[in-house]
Amino acid sequence: MSLRFTCPACGCQGDLEVFLVEDEAKRFATRFAGMEPALGRAALAYLRLFKPPKQALRLARAARLIDELAELVDAGQVSRDERSGLRRAATPAMWAAGIEQMLANPPSGLPLSSHHYLRAVVFGVAEEAMAAAERKREDDRKSGRHRGTAQPGATDPAADRRAYAAQMLNLGAWSREQHDAHIKD
Repeated sequence: MSLRFTCPACGCQGDLEVFLVEDEAKRFATRFAGMEPALGRAALAYLRLFKPPKQALRLARAARLIDELAELVDAGQVSRDERSGLRRAATPAMWAAGIEQMLANPPSGLPLSSHHYLRAVVFGVAEEAMAAAERKREDDRKSGRHRGTAQPGATDPAADRRAYAAQMLNLGAWSREQHDAHIKD
């Protein structure tokens, strides 16, 4: 039993293998399979920004662009300009949001030739997220909410001393006087 698919552009029908004959098509499909769904949908639409006027975007170029985009996303960080060295953490959701921003307000001078404009947009998204997190931390600090939760790995030294002394007393390794002296120190 074969699965039949329909091309959304021309309506042609055929087995999946018909649509993925070329190696570039297989590479293209493989890259999308590993992407988060929201990023994959945004990336498909993003490719339109690279389409030359009055021509179709070649599959080999589309595959290369998606490979490059996937490498940028997989790095987990973004730099507005590689020469500056300034980087921000960037999640796949931030990349998808950056693409959506570009699609909502496309840059002039299309078609795009590289991902530089997208990197600048995602850098802005990452900076906004970092600023929002910093504002939240500052608001929490001002309101005292940071004191109510124990920090990971933080312990109460007095409670630790009492627990250790109780354990030593229960094991018979210490006398009551040793127990009390340890707690007072």
